[in-house]
This record gives sequence, C-alpha cells and structure tokens, in this order.
Amino acid sequence: MSESDVSPKRKVCVVTGSRSEYGILRPVMRAIRASEKLDLRVLATGMHLSREHGRTLDEIRKDGFEVDASPVLLPDGDTPSAMGRAVGQGTVSLIDALEKLDPDVVLVLGDRTEAFAAAVASVFLRKCLVHVHGGDSGRGGFDESMRHAITKLAHVHFAATQKSAERIIRMGEPPEHVHVVGAPGLDEALAGPFFECDELGRKLGGDLSRAPVVVVQHSVSTRPEDAAGEITETMEAVRRTGRPAIAIYPNNDAGGAAVIETIRGYETRKIVTAFASLPRTEFLSLLRCAGALVGNSSSGIIEAASFKLPVVSVGERQLGREHAENVIDVPDARRENIREALDRALSPEFRAGLANLANPYGDGHASERIVRALEELKIDHRLIQKQFVD
Repeated sequence: MSESDVSPKRKVCVVTGSRSEYGILRPVMRAIRASEKLDLRVLATGMHLSREHGRTLDEIRKDGFEVDASPVLLPDGDTPSAMGRAVGQGTVSLIDALEKLDPDVVLVLGDRTEAFAAAVASVFLRKCLVHVHGGDSGRGGFDESMRHAITKLAHVHFAATQKSAERIIRMGEPPEHVHVVGAPGLDEALAGPFFECDELGRKLGGDLSRAPVVVVQHSVSTRPEDAAGEITETMEAVRRTGRPAIAIYPNNDAGGAAVIETIRGYETRKIVTAFASLPRTEFLSLLRCAGALVGNSSSGIIEAASFKLPVVSVGERQLGREHAENVIDVPDARRENIREALDRALSPEFRAGLANLANPYGDGHASERIVRALEELKIDHRLIQKQFVD
C-alpha cells in the first residue's frame, strides 16, 4: 500500500481553559491520542497560565501531553467587564492560534469563557465545532448563557444525559448530531487510579483519618459583589461542624478574587487548609476520603455521586441541575441553613442511605463513545452550515 492510499489522521484540537475542565477532558484527550484515526492537538489557555491558580499548564505537560498552543485569555480584574474584555481579546488570540494549528475539529467543554471564545473563533475559521456537556441547566452566572450560546454555534453535541440531549434538540439542533455519551469526568472517577487516604494525607500535609469537609465554592459571576459574603456563610457553617476542612480556590470568574481572599483569612486562623489547585488524581482521591463536599462546584453534581459522597449544594449556581440523591440543595445560603444541611450530610444515616446510589451521568465510558463518533463523523458543507430544525 502506498502512502497516497493511507487516509491522513483527522486533527482534533482540544481546548482547555481551567484545571477542573482539564480533569474532565483528560480521558478524552488520552482516547483521542490512542486512536489510529485521530491526531490530538492541545490548546491550553485561561487559568492554566495563571500562577495564582496553580499554573496548571505544567500539570498538562506532566501528564505527557504536548501543548501545541497557549494563547492568553485572562481577566485583568475581578469584575464582569474584565471578563468581557478578556473574552474579546482572547478570541483574537485564539483565532491566531487555531489558524496556525489548522485542525479539522475543535472540541470544547461546558460553559466557561475560554470555551465560548474558542467556539466563536472556530466558527469564523469554518472549523467543525464539537461541544461536550451542552444542554445542562443551572443558574451559574454567565455560565448558563455561554453554555447555550456554544450549543447554537456547535455542529456536533456530546450530551451527558438524555435530558440534556432533549434540551439541545429543543434548541433546534439536528437530532442526528446529538449524541448521549455520559459525562467524561466519570471515566477516571470510576476507574482511578486513586491514592489511599493515609498516602493522600501525607501528600497534602494533613491527617485525613477524620474524613474532612471539602469546600469548593465559586463566585456567581453575575453577582460578584456577593461573593465574599457567600463564602463567609459557607465557611462559618463548616467551622461550626468541628470537622477538619480542605478548600480549593475557585475559578477566575468575577468575584473569584474575593472568595480567595476570604478563604485565606480562614486559613490564617487554622480553620481550613487551602490549595490553589489539586491535580485530578489527588482531587478524586480526596472525594473518596471526604466526609462531605460543600459549595457549588459541578464536581458535587457529577463526580461525587460515584463516590457515594454527600454534597451540600449552596445557593443557586447549580440549582435545578440534574443530580442524584446525595445532593442536598440549600438555595437560601445562610450559615444556619448550610450547617443544618451539613449535619444531615455528615450523619451516618444519610451516608448509609447512599449505598445503592446510581449516578445519572453515565457509566465511565464517555471517552470511548466520543472518539468513536469523531472517527465516524462526516465533515462537509452540510454539517458546517448550521440550520435550525423546527
């Protein structure tokens, strides 16, 4: 067989902009890299370049991935307008980077500013845009708007659940381009590897024998002025449990800096141990060792159920999002309400009731389904030219 008879691999550029979203994308990236029909390209931007948030660009490289482009998309302040300027300026940088990489497919996940900017850039470069985790629903500041905007820009959709797929179709997307694959974040959450709790405690510099409360709380970007007060209510509730606590810094959304400053104050008082970021394996291992997760992170909605971990979901950021019975919603996020929910979550009775918990987000094989669909995808003008399906 001559070289001319061999079909070139399809170039798939995965765009990642934050530590949490990279952890979800990592098994997808590995599966793409292992495919005989696909050629992985990695574009890392956003929080990956921020030293305050752990410069997780280095983590991607430690995992063995080559970073093919790292354009800058970072807000220069803790405000919604700073986020908006970063999206505008970052879109230009992403267009330049994607033009040089010249992929056949651009794959983005979720609802963050980096994914939105990459989606806009991809459309104007006439690339096939693939969106993972579209159709989910919550009340997470600008996230809800950006998620659905990306859906309308995207050509192919990998939904985590049937309900999410149905929302995408109701938005006028062709059903044949909507695939229910599950949440790729479960691929490693179910398979591991993991650290044992004592080993993880040594790595993190703390004793995990008393299952800690893990705090992961982001600002609501449409209400950044409330961020400090909201995390204070959560931290006071955690403090009153008497349990050891581990906090992980939030995303760099508007109001995020105020959350970080507040957490540092509690760290100074020895009430919490804080980390700018944790590698994915350490984070998943921590969920296995924890007594409860509190805050408003999507990890409490998606991954935590696979560990039968009780979750107290604070405020409205994840309110209305599909979840298992391990999640206790506290819409009125006052410390007494959060403390009451934490007491319930930490009770042996509640934990025992989760023994047969099923995770609605899939079976841990999302990456396989995504890669198979990408390998079989026919990319032509009919796909790239979006049409609304009545």
